[in-house]
Amino acid sequence: MTDKQESPDEFERMFAELNTSESKLKSEQERQFKREVLYAGLKDLNTGFDSPLIGHFSPEDFLIVIHRCESLKVRIIGIEVFTTDVEPPWKVGLLEVEISPEDGYDWPRRLVREYQGRSDITICGSFDVSDALPRSP
Repeated sequence: MTDKQESPDEFERMFAELNTSESKLKSEQERQFKREVLYAGLKDLNTGFDSPLIGHFSPEDFLIVIHRCESLKVRIIGIEVFTTDVEPPWKVGLLEVEISPEDGYDWPRRLVREYQGRSDITICGSFDVSDALPRSP
């Protein structure tokens, strides 16, 4: 194995850490924060084509998500853009993936604005909400 490869024991350790009650609680808090704060009042366009844990939004609604992220200091890690203009109609097609090319919120705004006004677009993102969550005692 090279220095950059993980040994089987390291994988087992990483998976065991993900399976702790503390890790599960943190994941649940992050999901709840996204639903109740970042996505509050927005229409989730995920009709079952993706995991129910992933919210998909119109470009206009995703600009609201970006604004909320900025005001709450939530880092946007990446964005995926999909089209619903595919066959069969309950599927989606991946158009673009952008992984944070720079710090800040200008890059996601530029990307999302390219798709504004299109009704066949859904956008989802990955976020680092750890700085926005309440700290454990």
